[in-house]
Amino acid sequence: MPFGSETGRRTPGSAGTPDGRSAPGSPAPISRGSIRRTTTVDARPDGTWQAGTLIDARGRDLVADGGGHTREHATHRFRARVDQDGTLRDADDTTGDAADGRLPAELVGIDSRRGFRRALTAYFGQAGGAGLQAVLLDDLPGMRIISGYAQVQQHAPARPADQRPSPVIGVCAGWAAGGTAATSGEALPRMLMSRPPAVDLGGADERVWHSDPPPPRAGMRRRRLIEVTPDTVTGVYGYFRDTYCRPDGIEVVVHEYEITATVAAGVGGLQVVRELTARPGALPFPECPAAAATDVRLHGVPLGEIEPEVRLRLVGPHGCTHLNDLLRTLRLVEPMTTLFRATRGEPNQ
Repeated sequence: MPFGSETGRRTPGSAGTPDGRSAPGSPAPISRGSIRRTTTVDARPDGTWQAGTLIDARGRDLVADGGGHTREHATHRFRARVDQDGTLRDADDTTGDAADGRLPAELVGIDSRRGFRRALTAYFGQAGGAGLQAVLLDDLPGMRIISGYAQVQQHAPARPADQRPSPVIGVCAGWAAGGTAATSGEALPRMLMSRPPAVDLGGADERVWHSDPPPPRAGMRRRRLIEVTPDTVTGVYGYFRDTYCRPDGIEVVVHEYEITATVAAGVGGLQVVRELTARPGALPFPECPAAAATDVRLHGVPLGEIEPEVRLRLVGPHGCTHLNDLLRTLRLVEPMTTLFRATRGEPNQ
């Protein structure tokens, strides 16, 4: 299904200016004949970030038929605690709905940083790794990383520039050697102080997003969306946003991207990426949007090889760790297509 007025729409707002600091728009309601997965993962300090991180993760799969009527297919929620050494624990609060969202016992007590995604694959298997619970858990290593932005904001006034935590130089386009972030000790705290406000994604329209509570103050929120419209040529729309909620309750955007893609059978019948466009929204530094141009490197890649190819082709200053994380969700296109057809009683093709 081609893109246009149905798939990948956004409400009015800018899609990113050259300095990467524009206020974004918002995804439109689910398209007809589609399946949409939305997830939200919140991270806040357990008293202090040094003591640990408290996680609240929620997600939903929504299906729309050819007439545009929607049906909630699945939801999942869990709460967790990550110790100061990175060890994953169940949340201390197991009352109410949190009691229904405990972590799998096999994953409690493991390191949420190193080798965590391998542990998820071992536990869920390749097929189960595309499920809603697994996808929410898959975001925990990333949440650990982006919590560093909140820590910088919290400690920036009190720490000398050379003592503030920062990513490794050369890890991505935004932290390229010689760039704004790499050459200015004040770039990171200044960036956080000048972020654009986050627009509400969908408001009360649950065809856009599942219901979320207000973001945690002095915490981080990561929201993802992937929508698949199965057809001979399958349409894909993806959206990704990291935000920081200031202590005064104002939520601001730190990272934002959206992608549109088409997928179809290639040589040997494998589903491959036919077209792929990445569009930057609000990003931290002037150099960040340049990473979006590297999406062309994935044209023709089979969906089953997306993850290793992203790691191979989009590394260092040629890529963006956050855009790469969004591109990884293309691995979900085939299992979500299978799920969509199962909900309609259709045979998988």
